[in-house]
Amino acid sequence: MRRHFAVIALIFAASSLSVVAQTEQAGADNAASVPTTEAATVAKPQAPAATAPAPSPAAAVSAPVSVSPAGAKLDALVLYRQGRDLETAGKMTDAQTKYTQSISICDTEIASSPKRIEAYVVKCWSLFRLNRHAEVISTGQTAMKINFDARVSEVMGESFYFLGQMDNSIKYLQNYLEAAGDDGDRGPTALFFLGEDYVRLKKYAHADIAYSTALAKEPSMPRWWLRLGAVCEAEGEWKRAFDAYTKALALSPAYQEAKDGQARAKAQMATH
Repeated sequence: MRRHFAVIALIFAASSLSVVAQTEQAGADNAASVPTTEAATVAKPQAPAATAPAPSPAAAVSAPVSVSPAGAKLDALVLYRQGRDLETAGKMTDAQTKYTQSISICDTEIASSPKRIEAYVVKCWSLFRLNRHAEVISTGQTAMKINFDARVSEVMGESFYFLGQMDNSIKYLQNYLEAAGDDGDRGPTALFFLGEDYVRLKKYAHADIAYSTALAKEPSMPRWWLRLGAVCEAEGEWKRAFDAYTKALALSPAYQEAKDGQARAKAQMATH
């Protein structure tokens, strides 16, 4: 219950950062995708002006289903999942081929059934894995004109983060959490990205809440502990920073960034 109220407070705080924009505007699979380009220390903000208002989270969250046009031998969702498996195995070229094939099948399905939301969902996911974030946004905007879908909102929130549009990222991740709850399949990842957004906006207390809530749901992510440690450092909470880095190292003993952070926090603890 306490964490539930923390998420509500976080979402309420997010609404205060919203901006009015001119154009209309994420689910992904159950495997968590996290940014790998952030340093252990708190990142310098680089958020261009927001460009899109958030859609209304009125629709229910539906489970992903296969997207396979009539007569097609390949299935877009199956190809996407195969791509994820190949990516996890380090076979990026093969994975990218699967994602590209998945997008092609989705395009065929959309051409024959323009209001088929599932095709847009899987296309957004595949585009995201290819780092084609601007296309995730344009595809998601089209889908949202048909019907709100929490999965699309979540992946758009992640893509807005990578495009440096923190305010839009917060809006869309917030919409996902309002529709699906922090217990949704992508709840922990959505909260993690909210933390990343707040770091870039130098809202460290908000980032602390977001990371802590994400880790309460999914404590096995060493990078998330690293990011919480960095925020605790920014807040001058050296013991909490030390503990967060220690947990990251317990999960990934060779994690050099966590080792460095732990050493910094330990040194600060000795002088405070």
